[in-house]
Amino acid sequence: MKIDRIHFQIIPDSKGKDTLEAQMLSDGTSVIASVPTGESTGKNEAKVIPPQKALEKTDWIFSQIKDHDFATLDQFDGLLTTLDGTEDKSNLGGNLIIALSMAFAKLLAKSAGMEVWQLVSKISGAKPSLPLCFFNVIEGGVHGNPPAGGLPFQEYWFIPKTNSPQKSLDEANDFLKLLGDKIKDGYGEVEMGSEGGYTIPSKNAEDGLKIMQEISSNAQFGLDCAATKLENKIDLSYYQLLTTNYNLLAIEDPYSEDDWDGFSKITASLGEKIWIIGDDLTTTNPKRLKMAADKNAVNAVIIKPTQIGTVTETIQAVNLAKSYGWKIVVANRGEETMDTFIADLAVGIGADGLKSGCPLQKERMVKYERLVEIEKTWHI
Repeated sequence: MKIDRIHFQIIPDSKGKDTLEAQMLSDGTSVIASVPTGESTGKNEAKVIPPQKALEKTDWIFSQIKDHDFATLDQFDGLLTTLDGTEDKSNLGGNLIIALSMAFAKLLAKSAGMEVWQLVSKISGAKPSLPLCFFNVIEGGVHGNPPAGGLPFQEYWFIPKTNSPQKSLDEANDFLKLLGDKIKDGYGEVEMGSEGGYTIPSKNAEDGLKIMQEISSNAQFGLDCAATKLENKIDLSYYQLLTTNYNLLAIEDPYSEDDWDGFSKITASLGEKIWIIGDDLTTTNPKRLKMAADKNAVNAVIIKPTQIGTVTETIQAVNLAKSYGWKIVVANRGEETMDTFIADLAVGIGADGLKSGCPLQKERMVKYERLVEIEKTWHI
């Protein structure tokens, strides 16, 4: 497949900040891909360049691409990484590269008469499946509003016990209605966080879990502690207490991104009971994943295409993580767009979960709606 045209423009993300949208055309077929960015990012992620600087590179990139006839996504992504020539995508920018990579994947699927998730399944060799939905219903940390006056942990998840996206979304909407009313009764005016979830003006990490458990004592919950951003390290005994008292399914980033010892200890202690998920620790990066496996640091991993820079490398990271027997959770970013690629990615790789923020914010809701759309035409 030859690329006839590439066009970039700058669009606002969910926080009104500039980000990239790529349009790609081939033989009369056109697709669009837009790039989210991380509000809480690991230092080992692919580097992001300013969107305006990315626009200045468009003509040169197209000049290098236009004469190639690509048969596979791997060929296209391989050329992009060669053109960049750096390990961290700092030359062309991870944001520019992933926009092109996602656009090409969409274009390849469309030209073959396939859904994107079907193409991803074919490339990855995975049996597609519908993931659990991890709804970010309460926010704290850098996602809070204001960040300094709320809960220390970044995300509090409500996780319905069903692989039906429609049932999950219905349960989440019911839960959010009750949660909003309860927070208003207890705290007065309700503020919203970066991903559309509620915030609570309390610095006691347990208060978020307590109020969720009051609404549904039988539900399963989870946390993104984003510990790299925490002022103080959390004792293992505290995580043991939270796991016992609040029916936790998963804890993401309980320790900072270089605290291998902390991760290894909590996985040894709680890994038989719950998912210990690496995100800032692992950054969808095969080198970091191998280190985590060697140290038995996690039993689950967050997957974000923007962290590594291409869809091909994302799928390679997924397959490596699966070879270790880990759970896979595809996740959104703190500053999102209306692009739904990650929903198709989650289905295509057979992910165990999709974490796309709170459905009260449109940029998050569209990912869950895409899962529902896929479910309606499910023929596996």
